Amino acid sequence: MRNLWKFLPFLLVGFAIQSCDDSKTDKNTKEDLKASIKQMEDSIATIQKNPEDAAKMPSLTNIELINRLVAYYHAFPKDEYAADCLFKVHMKYGELNAHRKAAEYGDTLLTAFPNYKNRDFLLESIASSYDVMIEPRDTSKIRYYYNLLLKEKTVPSSKKAEIKARLKHIEMPFFEYINFQTSPKTR
Repeated sequence: MRNLWKFLPFLLVGFAIQSCDDSKTDKNTKEDLKASIKQMEDSIATIQKNPEDAAKMPSLTNIELINRLVAYYHAFPKDEYAADCLFKVHMKYGELNAHRKAAEYGDTLLTAFPNYKNRDFLLESIASSYDVMIEPRDTSKIRYYYNLLLKEKTVPSSKKAEIKARLKHIEMPFFEYINFQTSPKTR
Protein backbone atom coordinates (compact mmCIF):
# COMPACT_ATOMS: atom_id res chain seq x y z
CA MET A 1 0.00 0.00 0.00
CA ARG A 2 2.93 2.33 0.77
CA ASN A 3 4.18 1.98 -2.79
CA LEU A 4 0.85 3.13 -4.18
CA TRP A 5 1.39 6.48 -2.47
CA LYS A 6 4.54 7.00 -4.56
CA PHE A 7 2.54 6.86 -7.78
CA LEU A 8 -0.54 8.65 -6.54
CA PRO A 9 0.71 12.11 -7.57
CA PHE A 10 1.27 10.90 -11.15
CA LEU A 11 -2.17 9.35 -11.31
CA LEU A 12 -3.88 12.33 -9.72
CA VAL A 13 -2.27 14.75 -12.16
CA GLY A 14 -3.35 12.57 -15.07
CA PHE A 15 -6.90 12.19 -13.81
CA ALA A 16 -7.13 15.89 -12.93
CA ILE A 17 -6.06 16.92 -16.41
CA GLN A 18 -8.53 14.54 -17.98
CA SER A 19 -11.46 15.38 -15.69
CA CYS A 20 -10.95 19.12 -16.13
CA ASP A 21 -11.02 18.73 -19.88
CA ASP A 22 -13.78 16.09 -20.20
CA SER A 23 -16.37 18.70 -21.14
CA LYS A 24 -14.02 20.15 -23.73
CA THR A 25 -12.79 16.90 -25.31
CA ASP A 26 -14.13 17.83 -28.73
CA LYS A 27 -12.56 21.27 -28.46
CA ASN A 28 -9.05 20.04 -27.65
CA THR A 29 -6.50 21.23 -30.12
CA LYS A 30 -3.79 19.06 -31.57
CA GLU A 31 -1.30 20.87 -29.38
CA ASP A 32 -3.34 20.24 -26.22
CA LEU A 33 -3.61 16.55 -26.94
CA LYS A 34 0.05 16.26 -27.90
CA ALA A 35 1.06 18.04 -24.68
CA SER A 36 -1.13 15.68 -22.66
CA ILE A 37 0.49 12.67 -24.34
CA LYS A 38 4.00 14.06 -23.81
CA GLN A 39 3.25 14.77 -20.15
CA MET A 40 2.15 11.17 -19.63
CA GLU A 41 5.11 9.76 -21.58
CA ASP A 42 7.48 11.91 -19.50
CA SER A 43 5.88 10.70 -16.27
CA ILE A 44 6.24 7.07 -17.35
CA ALA A 45 9.84 7.65 -18.46
CA THR A 46 10.65 9.15 -15.05
CA ILE A 47 9.15 6.16 -13.26
CA GLN A 48 10.96 3.70 -15.53
CA LYS A 49 14.37 5.21 -14.75
CA ASN A 50 14.29 3.32 -11.46
CA PRO A 51 13.80 -0.44 -12.04
CA GLU A 52 12.12 -0.88 -8.65
CA ASP A 53 9.61 1.87 -9.37
CA ALA A 54 9.07 0.57 -12.90
CA ALA A 55 8.25 -2.89 -11.57
CA LYS A 56 5.66 -1.37 -9.23
CA MET A 57 4.11 1.00 -11.78
CA PRO A 58 0.39 0.30 -12.03
CA SER A 59 -0.91 -0.83 -15.42
CA LEU A 60 -3.39 2.03 -15.13
CA THR A 61 -0.56 4.45 -15.84
CA ASN A 62 0.07 2.81 -19.22
CA ILE A 63 -3.67 2.53 -19.86
CA GLU A 64 -3.98 6.28 -19.31
CA LEU A 65 -1.28 6.87 -21.93
CA ILE A 66 -3.06 4.49 -24.30
CA ASN A 67 -6.32 6.39 -23.75
CA ARG A 68 -4.64 9.68 -24.63
CA LEU A 69 -3.01 8.22 -27.75
CA VAL A 70 -6.32 6.74 -28.92
CA ALA A 71 -8.09 10.04 -28.19
CA TYR A 72 -5.67 11.82 -30.49
CA TYR A 73 -6.23 9.26 -33.24
CA HIS A 74 -10.01 9.60 -32.93
CA ALA A 75 -9.84 13.40 -32.90
CA PHE A 76 -7.43 13.65 -35.86
CA PRO A 77 -7.58 10.33 -37.74
CA LYS A 78 -5.81 11.61 -40.88
CA ASP A 79 -3.01 13.44 -39.10
CA GLU A 80 0.48 11.96 -39.44
CA TYR A 81 0.98 12.10 -35.67
CA ALA A 82 -2.10 9.88 -35.33
CA ALA A 83 -0.12 7.14 -37.07
CA ASP A 84 2.61 7.45 -34.43
CA CYS A 85 -0.08 7.33 -31.75
CA LEU A 86 -1.44 4.05 -33.14
CA PHE A 87 2.09 2.65 -33.31
CA LYS A 88 2.68 3.57 -29.66
CA VAL A 89 -0.64 1.98 -28.69
CA HIS A 90 0.43 -1.19 -30.51
CA MET A 91 3.73 -1.21 -28.61
CA LYS A 92 2.17 -0.40 -25.21
CA TYR A 93 -0.37 -3.22 -25.50
CA GLY A 94 2.50 -5.54 -26.37
CA GLU A 95 4.35 -4.40 -23.23
CA LEU A 96 1.21 -5.12 -21.22
CA ASN A 97 1.03 -8.64 -22.74
CA ALA A 98 -2.27 -7.79 -24.41
CA HIS A 99 -1.02 -9.16 -27.73
CA ARG A 100 -4.40 -9.53 -29.42
CA LYS A 101 -5.17 -5.90 -28.66
CA ALA A 102 -1.70 -4.92 -29.91
CA ALA A 103 -2.35 -6.78 -33.18
CA GLU A 104 -5.75 -5.07 -33.56
CA TYR A 105 -4.19 -1.63 -33.27
CA GLY A 106 -1.42 -2.70 -35.60
CA ASP A 107 -4.08 -3.65 -38.14
CA THR A 108 -5.79 -0.31 -37.66
CA LEU A 109 -2.49 1.45 -38.33
CA LEU A 110 -1.85 -0.61 -41.48
CA THR A 111 -5.33 0.18 -42.78
CA ALA A 112 -5.37 3.88 -41.93
CA PHE A 113 -1.73 4.54 -42.91
CA PRO A 114 -0.65 1.91 -45.46
CA ASN A 115 2.67 3.70 -46.08
CA TYR A 116 3.60 4.13 -42.43
CA LYS A 117 7.32 4.81 -41.97
CA ASN A 118 7.86 1.85 -39.60
CA ARG A 119 5.67 -0.54 -41.57
CA ASP A 120 8.30 -3.28 -41.75
CA PHE A 121 8.85 -3.22 -37.98
CA LEU A 122 5.09 -3.20 -37.39
CA LEU A 123 4.50 -6.16 -39.71
CA GLU A 124 7.24 -8.17 -38.04
CA SER A 125 5.84 -7.31 -34.62
CA ILE A 126 2.34 -8.47 -35.55
CA ALA A 127 3.60 -11.64 -37.27
CA SER A 128 5.76 -12.48 -34.25
CA SER A 129 2.85 -11.91 -31.89
CA TYR A 130 0.69 -14.36 -33.83
CA ASP A 131 3.60 -16.80 -34.10
CA VAL A 132 4.75 -16.75 -30.48
CA MET A 133 2.33 -15.00 -28.13
CA ILE A 134 -1.27 -15.37 -29.29
CA GLU A 135 -2.96 -18.66 -28.51
CA PRO A 136 -4.32 -20.59 -30.22
CA ARG A 137 -1.86 -20.08 -33.06
CA ASP A 138 -3.47 -18.95 -36.28
CA THR A 139 -1.09 -20.00 -39.05
CA SER A 140 -3.11 -18.12 -41.67
CA LYS A 141 -2.48 -14.85 -39.80
CA ILE A 142 1.20 -15.68 -39.33
CA ARG A 143 1.54 -16.46 -43.02
CA TYR A 144 -0.38 -13.30 -44.01
CA TYR A 145 1.84 -10.91 -42.04
CA TYR A 146 5.08 -12.63 -42.97
CA ASN A 147 4.09 -12.51 -46.64
CA LEU A 148 3.36 -8.79 -46.34
CA LEU A 149 6.75 -8.36 -44.72
CA LEU A 150 8.43 -10.20 -47.61
CA LYS A 151 7.02 -7.55 -49.99
CA GLU A 152 8.67 -4.69 -48.11
CA LYS A 153 11.65 -3.19 -49.92
CA THR A 154 13.29 -2.15 -46.66
CA VAL A 155 13.66 -5.72 -45.41
CA PRO A 156 17.19 -7.05 -45.98
CA SER A 157 17.56 -10.19 -48.10
CA SER A 158 19.00 -12.12 -45.12
CA LYS A 159 15.84 -11.36 -43.13
CA LYS A 160 13.68 -12.39 -46.09
CA ALA A 161 15.54 -15.73 -46.22
CA GLU A 162 14.78 -16.27 -42.51
CA ILE A 163 11.10 -15.47 -43.08
CA LYS A 164 10.88 -17.86 -46.04
CA ALA A 165 12.49 -20.61 -43.96
CA ARG A 166 9.98 -19.96 -41.18
CA LEU A 167 7.08 -20.10 -43.64
CA LYS A 168 8.23 -23.54 -44.85
CA HIS A 169 7.72 -24.89 -41.33
CA ILE A 170 4.86 -22.68 -40.20
CA GLU A 171 3.01 -25.68 -38.76
CA MET A 172 5.65 -25.92 -36.01
CA PRO A 173 5.15 -23.75 -32.95
CA PHE A 174 7.89 -21.13 -32.75
CA PHE A 175 10.03 -22.72 -30.03
CA GLU A 176 9.76 -26.12 -31.66
CA TYR A 177 10.95 -24.47 -34.87
CA ILE A 178 13.91 -22.90 -33.06
CA ASN A 179 14.90 -26.32 -31.70
CA PHE A 180 14.50 -27.78 -35.19
CA GLN A 181 16.72 -25.04 -36.63
CA THR A 182 19.45 -25.56 -34.05
CA SER A 183 19.49 -29.37 -34.08
CA PRO A 184 22.49 -30.98 -35.77
CA LYS A 185 20.24 -32.75 -38.33
CA THR A 186 19.13 -29.47 -39.94
CA ARG A 187 22.59 -27.98 -40.36
